[in-house]
Amino acid sequence: MKLARIVEAIAPRPESPARRTVLFPWATESGVSVSLDVLVLPAFEDLPGLPGELTPWTREYDLSRTVEVDGVPEPVRYTKSGLGVVPTGIGKTAAATTVTALLGSDRLELAETLFCTVGVAGAPPELPVGSVVLAETIVDWDDKCRFDPEDSEDGPLAGNPYTGEAGVYDLDPGLVDRARGRTGNISLRRPDSAADSARPTVTTGTNLCGDELWHGRELAAQAAWLAKRRDRDPYRVTEMEDAGTARALSRFDCLDQYLSVRGVSNHDRPTDDRSARESFFDETFEDGFAVGIANAVAVARAIVDRPEPGPDRRE
Repeated sequence: MKLARIVEAIAPRPESPARRTVLFPWATESGVSVSLDVLVLPAFEDLPGLPGELTPWTREYDLSRTVEVDGVPEPVRYTKSGLGVVPTGIGKTAAATTVTALLGSDRLELAETLFCTVGVAGAPPELPVGSVVLAETIVDWDDKCRFDPEDSEDGPLAGNPYTGEAGVYDLDPGLVDRARGRTGNISLRRPDSAADSARPTVTTGTNLCGDELWHGRELAAQAAWLAKRRDRDPYRVTEMEDAGTARALSRFDCLDQYLSVRGVSNHDRPTDDRSARESFFDETFEDGFAVGIANAVAVARAIVDRPEPGPDRRE
Protein backbone atom coordinates (compact mmCIF):
# COMPACT_ATOMS: atom_id res chain seq x y z
CA MET A 1 0.00 0.00 0.00
CA LYS A 2 1.32 3.46 -0.91
CA LEU A 3 0.26 5.01 2.43
CA ALA A 4 1.89 2.27 4.46
CA ARG A 5 5.13 2.84 2.57
CA ILE A 6 5.05 6.59 3.18
CA VAL A 7 4.14 6.32 6.86
CA GLU A 8 6.82 3.69 7.41
CA ALA A 9 9.34 5.88 5.64
CA ILE A 10 8.92 8.83 8.00
CA ALA A 11 9.35 6.69 11.09
CA PRO A 12 12.64 7.48 12.87
CA ARG A 13 15.70 5.69 11.50
CA PRO A 14 19.29 5.51 12.73
CA GLU A 15 21.25 8.43 11.29
CA SER A 16 24.58 8.08 9.56
CA PRO A 17 27.14 10.74 10.52
CA ALA A 18 28.88 10.43 7.17
CA ARG A 19 26.38 12.27 4.96
CA ARG A 20 22.81 13.49 4.63
CA THR A 21 20.48 11.60 2.33
CA VAL A 22 16.84 12.25 1.68
CA LEU A 23 14.69 10.02 3.82
CA PHE A 24 13.24 8.39 0.70
CA PRO A 25 16.34 6.99 -1.08
CA TRP A 26 14.76 4.77 -3.73
CA ALA A 27 13.97 7.38 -6.42
CA THR A 28 15.20 6.50 -9.91
CA GLU A 29 15.13 8.09 -13.34
CA SER A 30 13.96 5.88 -16.18
CA GLY A 31 13.91 7.36 -19.66
CA VAL A 32 12.07 10.66 -19.52
CA SER A 33 10.08 9.78 -16.38
CA VAL A 34 11.57 10.99 -13.11
CA SER A 35 10.47 9.17 -9.96
CA LEU A 36 10.26 11.41 -6.89
CA ASP A 37 9.69 10.30 -3.34
CA VAL A 38 9.22 13.79 -1.90
CA LEU A 39 7.86 16.77 -3.80
CA VAL A 40 8.07 20.07 -1.92
CA LEU A 41 5.57 22.72 -3.00
CA PRO A 42 6.48 26.29 -2.01
CA ALA A 43 4.28 29.06 -3.45
CA PHE A 44 6.58 31.89 -4.46
CA GLU A 45 10.17 32.95 -4.91
CA ASP A 46 10.28 36.41 -6.46
CA LEU A 47 8.00 38.75 -4.51
CA PRO A 48 9.75 42.14 -4.20
CA GLY A 49 11.18 42.74 -0.75
CA LEU A 50 10.30 39.31 0.65
CA PRO A 51 12.42 36.20 1.18
CA GLY A 52 11.51 33.43 -1.24
CA GLU A 53 10.02 30.10 -0.19
CA LEU A 54 12.15 28.27 -2.76
CA THR A 55 15.55 29.69 -1.72
CA PRO A 56 16.11 27.54 1.41
CA TRP A 57 15.80 24.38 -0.69
CA THR A 58 18.11 25.49 -3.49
CA ARG A 59 20.63 26.62 -0.88
CA GLU A 60 20.70 23.33 1.03
CA TYR A 61 20.35 20.75 -1.76
CA ASP A 62 21.88 19.97 -5.11
CA LEU A 63 18.83 20.70 -7.24
CA SER A 64 20.75 21.08 -10.48
CA ARG A 65 18.70 18.34 -12.17
CA THR A 66 15.52 19.64 -13.78
CA VAL A 67 12.56 18.39 -15.76
CA GLU A 68 10.08 20.54 -17.68
CA VAL A 69 6.39 19.74 -17.23
CA ASP A 70 3.70 21.16 -19.51
CA GLY A 71 1.44 23.54 -17.61
CA VAL A 72 3.97 24.20 -14.83
CA PRO A 73 5.59 27.66 -15.08
CA GLU A 74 8.95 26.60 -13.62
CA PRO A 75 10.97 23.40 -14.06
CA VAL A 76 10.83 20.78 -11.36
CA ARG A 77 14.22 20.77 -9.65
CA TYR A 78 15.30 17.52 -8.03
CA THR A 79 18.16 15.75 -6.30
CA LYS A 80 19.81 12.48 -7.23
CA SER A 81 18.27 10.89 -4.14
CA GLY A 82 14.67 11.76 -4.94
CA LEU A 83 13.61 15.10 -3.47
CA GLY A 84 11.91 17.49 -5.87
CA VAL A 85 10.90 21.14 -5.46
CA VAL A 86 8.67 23.32 -7.62
CA PRO A 87 6.79 26.54 -6.81
CA THR A 88 3.04 26.37 -7.40
CA GLY A 89 2.34 30.08 -7.70
CA ILE A 90 0.22 32.12 -5.27
CA GLY A 91 -3.43 31.24 -4.69
CA LYS A 92 -5.69 28.20 -4.93
CA THR A 93 -6.12 28.39 -8.68
CA ALA A 94 -2.39 28.49 -9.32
CA ALA A 95 -1.75 25.67 -6.85
CA ALA A 96 -4.51 23.44 -8.24
CA THR A 97 -3.38 24.05 -11.82
CA THR A 98 0.26 23.31 -11.05
CA VAL A 99 -0.44 20.16 -9.04
CA THR A 100 -2.88 18.85 -11.64
CA ALA A 101 -0.29 19.37 -14.37
CA LEU A 102 2.32 17.54 -12.29
CA LEU A 103 0.02 14.60 -11.56
CA GLY A 104 -1.10 14.32 -15.17
CA SER A 105 2.38 14.44 -16.69
CA ASP A 106 4.22 11.40 -18.03
CA ARG A 107 7.49 13.17 -17.21
CA LEU A 108 7.08 12.32 -13.52
CA GLU A 109 6.32 9.17 -11.54
CA LEU A 110 4.36 10.32 -8.46
CA ALA A 111 2.32 7.26 -7.47
CA GLU A 112 4.09 6.94 -4.11
CA THR A 113 5.35 10.50 -3.70
CA LEU A 114 4.96 12.42 -0.44
CA PHE A 115 3.63 15.87 -1.39
CA CYS A 116 4.57 18.58 1.10
CA THR A 117 3.48 22.20 0.98
CA VAL A 118 6.01 24.32 2.87
CA GLY A 119 5.42 28.05 3.24
CA VAL A 120 4.18 30.96 5.33
CA ALA A 121 0.75 31.70 6.77
CA GLY A 122 -1.16 34.12 8.94
CA ALA A 123 -2.49 33.05 12.33
CA PRO A 124 -4.61 34.24 15.25
CA PRO A 125 -2.63 36.30 17.80
CA GLU A 126 -2.49 33.46 20.34
CA LEU A 127 -0.05 31.59 18.08
CA PRO A 128 3.34 33.36 18.17
CA VAL A 129 5.01 34.46 14.95
CA GLY A 130 7.52 31.78 13.98
CA SER A 131 5.27 28.92 15.10
CA VAL A 132 4.70 26.06 12.66
CA VAL A 133 1.41 24.28 12.02
CA LEU A 134 1.06 20.82 10.50
CA ALA A 135 -2.43 20.73 9.01
CA GLU A 136 -4.82 18.06 10.20
CA THR A 137 -7.60 19.51 8.05
CA ILE A 138 -7.74 22.09 5.27
CA VAL A 139 -10.96 24.11 5.06
CA ASP A 140 -11.78 26.15 1.96
CA TRP A 141 -12.60 29.67 3.18
CA ASP A 142 -14.18 30.56 -0.17
CA ASP A 143 -16.78 27.78 0.01
CA LYS A 144 -19.56 29.84 1.61
CA CYS A 145 -22.31 32.34 0.78
CA ARG A 146 -21.91 36.02 1.71
CA PHE A 147 -24.68 38.62 2.22
CA ASP A 148 -24.89 42.32 2.98
CA PRO A 149 -24.24 42.62 6.75
CA GLU A 150 -27.51 44.49 7.39
CA ASP A 151 -29.67 41.83 5.70
CA SER A 152 -30.13 39.64 8.76
CA GLU A 153 -29.34 39.30 12.43
CA ASP A 154 -27.82 35.93 11.54
CA GLY A 155 -24.72 37.65 10.18
CA PRO A 156 -23.20 38.07 6.73
CA LEU A 157 -22.26 34.42 6.09
CA ALA A 158 -24.09 31.20 5.40
CA GLY A 159 -23.21 27.84 3.99
CA ASN A 160 -23.13 27.41 0.24
CA PRO A 161 -26.34 25.50 -0.66
CA TYR A 162 -24.86 24.30 -3.95
CA THR A 163 -21.68 22.66 -2.68
CA GLY A 164 -22.90 20.96 0.49
CA GLU A 165 -20.02 19.76 2.60
CA ALA A 166 -17.38 20.19 -0.09
CA GLY A 167 -14.31 22.19 0.75
CA VAL A 168 -13.13 20.19 3.78
CA TYR A 169 -10.03 18.06 3.33
CA ASP A 170 -9.05 15.84 6.25
CA LEU A 171 -5.44 14.73 5.87
CA ASP A 172 -4.33 11.24 6.83
CA PRO A 173 -4.02 11.26 10.65
CA GLY A 174 -1.36 8.56 10.74
CA LEU A 175 0.84 10.48 8.34
CA VAL A 176 0.36 13.74 10.26
CA ASP A 177 1.11 12.03 13.59
CA ARG A 178 4.28 10.43 12.23
CA ALA A 179 5.40 13.76 10.84
CA ARG A 180 4.66 15.56 14.12
CA GLY A 181 6.67 12.94 15.98
CA ARG A 182 9.83 13.90 14.08
CA THR A 183 9.72 17.57 15.15
CA GLY A 184 10.34 17.30 18.88
CA ASN A 185 13.98 18.40 18.89
CA ILE A 186 13.69 21.40 16.57
CA SER A 187 14.81 24.80 17.86
CA LEU A 188 12.60 27.42 16.23
CA ARG A 189 13.85 30.91 15.48
CA ARG A 190 12.13 33.94 16.98
CA PRO A 191 11.61 37.31 15.27
CA ASP A 192 14.19 39.90 16.28
CA SER A 193 11.39 42.26 17.25
CA ALA A 194 9.73 39.71 19.54
CA ALA A 195 12.46 38.95 22.07
CA ASP A 196 10.07 39.20 25.01
CA SER A 197 7.09 37.44 23.43
CA ALA A 198 6.01 33.83 23.72
CA ARG A 199 8.23 31.25 22.11
CA PRO A 200 7.17 29.76 18.77
CA THR A 201 5.89 26.22 18.86
CA VAL A 202 5.10 23.32 16.54
CA THR A 203 1.46 22.30 16.61
CA THR A 204 -1.29 20.72 14.52
CA GLY A 205 -4.77 21.86 13.60
CA THR A 206 -7.07 23.36 11.00
CA ASN A 207 -5.66 25.30 8.08
CA LEU A 208 -8.10 27.82 6.56
CA CYS A 209 -7.40 28.49 2.88
CA GLY A 210 -8.81 31.12 0.55
CA ASP A 211 -7.87 33.15 -2.52
CA GLU A 212 -9.03 36.28 -0.71
CA LEU A 213 -6.22 38.12 1.09
CA TRP A 214 -7.78 39.51 4.26
CA HIS A 215 -6.85 41.09 7.59
CA GLY A 216 -9.04 42.27 10.45
CA ARG A 217 -10.97 41.40 13.60
CA GLU A 218 -14.40 41.10 11.98
CA LEU A 219 -13.04 38.97 9.15
CA ALA A 220 -11.24 36.79 11.70
CA ALA A 221 -14.57 36.31 13.50
CA GLN A 222 -16.11 35.21 10.20
CA ALA A 223 -13.22 32.80 9.63
CA ALA A 224 -13.80 31.35 13.09
CA TRP A 225 -17.52 31.00 12.28
CA LEU A 226 -16.78 29.03 9.14
CA ALA A 227 -14.34 26.71 10.90
CA LYS A 228 -16.92 26.07 13.62
CA ARG A 229 -19.70 25.47 11.10
CA ARG A 230 -17.50 22.84 9.46
CA ASP A 231 -16.81 21.24 12.87
CA ARG A 232 -13.09 21.91 12.44
CA ASP A 233 -12.61 24.77 14.90
CA PRO A 234 -10.47 26.44 15.98
CA TYR A 235 -8.51 27.33 12.87
CA ARG A 236 -4.77 27.67 13.47
CA VAL A 237 -3.46 29.29 10.28
CA THR A 238 -4.76 31.05 7.17
CA GLU A 239 -3.15 30.80 3.75
CA MET A 240 -3.97 30.85 0.02
CA GLU A 241 -2.91 27.61 -1.73
CA ASP A 242 -3.57 24.40 0.15
CA ALA A 243 -7.26 23.85 -0.63
CA GLY A 244 -6.34 23.96 -4.32
CA THR A 245 -3.49 21.52 -3.78
CA ALA A 246 -5.71 19.23 -1.71
CA ARG A 247 -8.50 19.32 -4.30
CA ALA A 248 -6.12 18.33 -7.09
CA LEU A 249 -4.55 15.55 -5.02
CA SER A 250 -7.96 14.18 -4.03
CA ARG A 251 -9.02 14.01 -7.69
CA PHE A 252 -6.01 11.74 -8.32
CA ASP A 253 -6.59 9.69 -5.13
CA CYS A 254 -3.40 11.07 -3.58
CA LEU A 255 -4.72 13.13 -0.65
CA ASP A 256 -3.42 10.51 1.80
CA GLN A 257 0.10 11.38 0.57
CA TYR A 258 -0.11 15.07 1.53
CA LEU A 259 1.34 17.19 4.33
CA SER A 260 0.99 20.94 4.78
CA VAL A 261 3.70 22.67 6.84
CA ARG A 262 3.04 26.37 7.48
CA GLY A 263 5.21 28.84 9.38
CA VAL A 264 3.44 31.81 10.96
CA SER A 265 4.72 35.05 9.41
CA ASN A 266 2.08 37.47 10.74
CA HIS A 267 -1.18 37.68 12.64
CA ASP A 268 -4.49 37.87 10.81
CA ARG A 269 -5.83 40.88 12.72
CA PRO A 270 -4.41 43.89 14.60
CA THR A 271 -2.95 43.10 17.99
CA ASP A 272 -3.28 46.70 19.21
CA ASP A 273 -5.72 49.58 18.75
CA ARG A 274 -4.88 50.24 15.11
CA SER A 275 -7.34 49.68 12.29
CA ALA A 276 -6.96 46.60 10.11
CA ARG A 277 -5.73 48.73 7.21
CA GLU A 278 -3.15 50.50 9.37
CA SER A 279 -1.95 47.17 10.77
CA PHE A 280 -1.68 45.49 7.37
CA PHE A 281 0.22 48.33 5.71
CA ASP A 282 2.54 48.97 8.65
CA GLU A 283 6.19 48.79 7.56
CA THR A 284 6.84 46.05 10.14
CA PHE A 285 3.98 43.77 9.00
CA GLU A 286 6.27 41.62 6.85
CA ASP A 287 9.09 41.33 9.41
CA GLY A 288 8.07 37.79 10.31
CA PHE A 289 8.28 36.33 6.81
CA ALA A 290 11.94 35.30 7.08
CA VAL A 291 11.35 33.55 10.41
CA GLY A 292 8.13 31.93 9.21
CA ILE A 293 9.82 30.50 6.13
CA ALA A 294 12.94 29.40 7.99
CA ASN A 295 10.97 27.58 10.68
CA ALA A 296 8.58 25.93 8.22
CA VAL A 297 11.55 24.62 6.24
CA ALA A 298 13.29 23.41 9.42
CA VAL A 299 10.21 21.41 10.39
CA ALA A 300 9.73 20.05 6.87
CA ARG A 301 13.35 18.95 6.69
CA ALA A 302 13.01 17.13 10.00
CA ILE A 303 10.12 15.21 8.46
CA VAL A 304 11.58 14.28 5.06
CA ASP A 305 15.30 14.56 5.61
CA ARG A 306 18.40 12.84 6.95
CA PRO A 307 22.05 14.08 7.17
CA GLU A 308 23.07 15.18 3.67
CA PRO A 309 25.95 17.23 2.19
CA GLY A 310 25.45 20.94 1.67
CA PRO A 311 25.92 22.68 -1.67
CA ASP A 312 29.68 22.70 -1.27
CA ARG A 313 29.73 18.87 -1.03
CA ARG A 314 27.11 17.98 -3.57
CA GLU A 315 26.48 14.53 -4.96
